Amino acid sequence: MTQIHAWGVRLGEDNLNAVRLVASELITNAVVHAKGLITIGLYLDEARLLLVVHDSSPEPPSRQITTEDDEGGRGLVLVEFLSARHGWEPTCHGKKVWAEFVVPVSVPAARGGLLHQRLRAAAPQAFVHVMPERFALAPGL
Repeated sequence: MTQIHAWGVRLGEDNLNAVRLVASELITNAVVHAKGLITIGLYLDEARLLLVVHDSSPEPPSRQITTEDDEGGRGLVLVEFLSARHGWEPTCHGKKVWAEFVVPVSVPAARGGLLHQRLRAAAPQAFVHVMPERFALAPGL
């Protein structure tokens, strides 16, 4: 949530809690169901905040039908309820699961060009993953 505050996005406490919970669910699913490297990205444009979790499992996420007594299995139902849109896509090393949230635009920021400056600064940039040797993937992974 530090990055959201750094971007100057004012989501309100309820919406911030929704982002926190969705992030927790998507990351937990990746940790539990996909062994290996997990990466998390947070992106912002003028109308939306996008949370993306990459993991090494090619299996699509699935909603579990649960009973009232089950302690787990409701994660994707929460993601569906709390995000504006969500989905998943296969990747060459597993999959990415994403959730999108609507971002309110403040009128003064939009008029003053501040929003445009923030969006340019927040645009996803190319980056290189640097991993310690002990975490290096085997060739071909």
